[in-house]
Amino acid sequence: MSLDDPTEQMRWYAGLALIFFAAVPVGGMALVASDGDDGGAWAPVIAAAPINLVCIVFAVLSMAARDPRASSRRLAIAGGLVLLGDAVLYGIHSLIT
Repeated sequence: MSLDDPTEQMRWYAGLALIFFAAVPVGGMALVASDGDDGGAWAPVIAAAPINLVCIVFAVLSMAARDPRASSRRLAIAGGLVLLGDAVLYGIHSLIT
């Protein structure tokens, strides 16, 4: 942690939260889909998992960046992607059930 950037710790915890919000819903929906009998239950997981994986990559890159502007830009992109991924996940799930 550097003394130059007062927002470094906040960006670190925001990145951890975005990783949590990207991984947990997809994992939970995968557990629900694995219990289902029809093959259509996997459609939300297949559609949202790549989006949330890219979100996790951007969140990790933002946590590792030294430049505060680049880090906050990557964190904003990760936040938008987790919003999009979870909307796709729950939207497709609500359409097929």
